[in-house]
Amino acid sequence: MPSIASELSRRGGLATRSQLRVVGCSARSLRRFADDGNARSIRRSWLATPQAEPDAVRAVELGGILGGESALRSFGVWVSHNTGLCVATPPGASHLPTLGDDEYRVYPHDFAWPEGKRWRTDIVSALAQLAARVEPVHFIASVDSALNTNVMTAPQLADLFARLPRRFRRLRRLIEPRAESGLESIVRVAAMLEGWKVEVQVAVPRVGRVDLVINGWLVIETDGDQWHSSATQRAKDRRRDAGLVRRGMRCHRFGYAQVMGDLDGCIEIIRTLLAAGRP
Repeated sequence: MPSIASELSRRGGLATRSQLRVVGCSARSLRRFADDGNARSIRRSWLATPQAEPDAVRAVELGGILGGESALRSFGVWVSHNTGLCVATPPGASHLPTLGDDEYRVYPHDFAWPEGKRWRTDIVSALAQLAARVEPVHFIASVDSALNTNVMTAPQLADLFARLPRRFRRLRRLIEPRAESGLESIVRVAAMLEGWKVEVQVAVPRVGRVDLVINGWLVIETDGDQWHSSATQRAKDRRRDAGLVRRGMRCHRFGYAQVMGDLDGCIEIIRTLLAAGRP
């Protein structure tokens, strides 16, 4: 008989009893496993161990699974704004528990129980659910992230755009798998929509790779707090900026708060720098 603990662990600590029975765990052994305090039963059909993600457990308690932004976060994909726990719920589901603060449901018409980690929707469905709730620039940032982290494949990208309404097709040309951060994607898309030539992850001799180069000479770096807040990293950034100046380029850095709180202001700064001309 397979190890119930191992089977649950492979599924992120949360699985349906039917999933476990399919691999050979008997109903009796599952009851004993829960009765011994190794897992708790949720809505009768699920077992959860302490390893399970709290948001996933909560989604199951609410009668669904992680969807949209919540599923994406569990995949490690960039999501620009946290608007709450997204619970993907089968259409027609009834007698559902009351939602708490910062929780909401979506009812995808094509809802399907995923294989493996059944407690979250698949990556394509999660992105499709997100697309209906966010501005295009933030949707693109999440798609870029899914591709860059190899959570989504090229065929899945094609499937995603096939599912979305026709109005989203114009966005496909803006997708960039090489983008290494959501901030970079957001600034890149906004700059492209201005009509500027934007290159991404450009290797500059004796400097290294830079996030964006606009019109061939203006370097834009997007500095997330996680990687650019230390004194050591700031000193390294200054050395890189000096190296760019020596090569006849100009560099400007935008922080997280600027990009997320005042994107229009960031674009206005870039416009002003471009108008001033190349050094």
